[in-house]
Amino acid sequence: MDVVGFGHIDAYVNAWTYRALQNAAVMLKKCGQNRLAAECRVSAEAIKASYGPTLINPATGWVAGWKSRDGQLHDYAFLWVNGVACAFGLLDVSLARKALENLETLRKKVNRYSYFGVPANLLPIDRKDHMAGKEGLLPTFECYTDGSVGACFSPYYLRALSIYGLKAEAKELAENLLQAFADGVFHGGWLTGREFKGWEGMDCGYEGTFGPSFAVLYAIAVEKKIIAAPVPEWWPPED
Repeated sequence: MDVVGFGHIDAYVNAWTYRALQNAAVMLKKCGQNRLAAECRVSAEAIKASYGPTLINPATGWVAGWKSRDGQLHDYAFLWVNGVACAFGLLDVSLARKALENLETLRKKVNRYSYFGVPANLLPIDRKDHMAGKEGLLPTFECYTDGSVGACFSPYYLRALSIYGLKAEAKELAENLLQAFADGVFHGGWLTGREFKGWEGMDCGYEGTFGPSFAVLYAIAVEKKIIAAPVPEWWPPED
């Protein structure tokens, strides 16, 4: 996320790299590039094997945002990071469920209603980890890149909730988001800032209509059984 100081061992980047390598392995095999396909598969499995031990915060049970070079975990309860990590299968089932259960316990304490989507993070980001602070601006929790709510943070988190058995939470999130889309909450003219909301619904973005906000419609459609998720869901089958 821009203006947030993700660095060194980045949980979000590694989750997407894992998915990219899984996709590449299948596509390269289809193209007859078996050696390179095998290398992608080995690299993907290496990421998966080290992901949880490296990035799960033992104090919280969920995935931290990143581990800096000094070995410190930077953990602000990032829902969008844990969403991809769990949805893409980087954690064992028991660990993924524990991460989501613990996040949901915290979310229900601090931000229960999900009409505007889920927060980017449930805990305020320390000023040292927020680039706005380096420019003399104080980051404001619950606003913009420090914990605002939005549909764009929700697609993989919604799928993860459903995949790992948190059915009631997934159903509630899907229904609330669907109503918000019907109400036109997530789009507006240029510079209206409607893509991000404060926790009480104040517009606090800068674009207005934000393409990634609409990705959650896939997860909603799966949850509402309008479509079925493909198997495997995040990369093509080998056969």
